[in-house]
Amino acid sequence: MFGTIVSSWALFTGFGLIMLAHALQGTLLNVNAVFFNFSDFEIGYVFSGYFIGYLFSSIQCPKLIKNVGHIRVFAAFASLGSIAILLHWIVINPIAWLIFRMITGFSFAAIYIVCESWLNDRADNKSRGQLIGFYMIVLYFSTSAGGMLVNLRATTDAHLFILTSLLISLALVPILLTKKPAPDFSTPKFLSLKELYSKSPMAFVGSFSIGMVYSALFGLMGVFGAKIGLSIFQISILVFVNMFVGAIFQYPVGKISDKYDRRTILLSLNLIAIASLIFIYLLGSLSFYLLLVFIGIHSAVSLPYYAVVISHMNDFLEKDEIVSGSSTLTLVNALGMVMGPMLASGFMAYFGAYGYFLYMIVIYCLVAPYNFFRIRVGRTSNIYEENTPSMIVPRTASPVGMQLASDQIITKIEDDEESSS
Repeated sequence: MFGTIVSSWALFTGFGLIMLAHALQGTLLNVNAVFFNFSDFEIGYVFSGYFIGYLFSSIQCPKLIKNVGHIRVFAAFASLGSIAILLHWIVINPIAWLIFRMITGFSFAAIYIVCESWLNDRADNKSRGQLIGFYMIVLYFSTSAGGMLVNLRATTDAHLFILTSLLISLALVPILLTKKPAPDFSTPKFLSLKELYSKSPMAFVGSFSIGMVYSALFGLMGVFGAKIGLSIFQISILVFVNMFVGAIFQYPVGKISDKYDRRTILLSLNLIAIASLIFIYLLGSLSFYLLLVFIGIHSAVSLPYYAVVISHMNDFLEKDEIVSGSSTLTLVNALGMVMGPMLASGFMAYFGAYGYFLYMIVIYCLVAPYNFFRIRVGRTSNIYEENTPSMIVPRTASPVGMQLASDQIITKIEDDEESSS
């Protein structure tokens, strides 16, 4: 496995640089949107633009890769993403920023698809799990570190915009110079939305709702920090804690969900999230450190939520449906993400900066009764024995990335079947 990681150094290096740039530009634009006096409504639709682009790219880019190849797509959209961030500094206008964010979302989703499909090609049944684990380490470490880069210079100067562009452009070098041939590529398979809902209603609703939370949580955290008057360093710490703590808790929460009814686990995560957000709403303004603690608690239960939703869906799918079901669930999640920033910004406009957390409380409170209802009407026997192995995936996973993780789950299921026979 170590040899596979070493031979894939170009892929991991390029992806790590992309994620550094992704985290830096997100925090940078959050802070500057407030500094440039964008209204809450303008902030909402600007930052929804990224997820609109991401959604369309997830559907269209696999076809483009099949037609022109991985390297050309990576080069084209990395270049486009590099240009887009510079345009944010040149043209300071919310409508223009909406267009630039759509371009960025489309470009980054294309980059994820290239990297994840390339990684899937490098993996076999023995190394796939370790490669996914290393991929997630690179993703979360780079994203956490990227947010801290905002402290290097003043956010309104050109330097950080140029640095973001340089990081994206630099990511091209190891990828374009790799000696490894580009992999064969097949477009993702999808279940219809109706089929997915009929097979696992809780997974469908949970994926859509957590998408609404994620896009606000990770897309507007810097906006919230700027609105309450935090320093740039404090905002970067807030963003770091929000990402890093959630990443740490993905694996243990996933393992716990293997042993119990996942609907109960989802409800428990939901209720803890509500409690932590209520404490933030009531006490967060008293101390920055209290704010960090409760942000960390919320992140610890919210980031694993999506992984438990995916695993719960797999419990109800046949082995040959897992890949297509996972791909469709990614699109459901992306649809929720499109709505998050616009609704969250509306809450901030009406209730003030802490309306940001009130918005998330409302989403969780709407899902909790449905979750309880599914526990009451769902399956009641052999719940734990029928659980598939937990499926841990990054929140940024594209449909192709979901296929990569799904293949690993299928391998685990087959191994379990062999050992039990």
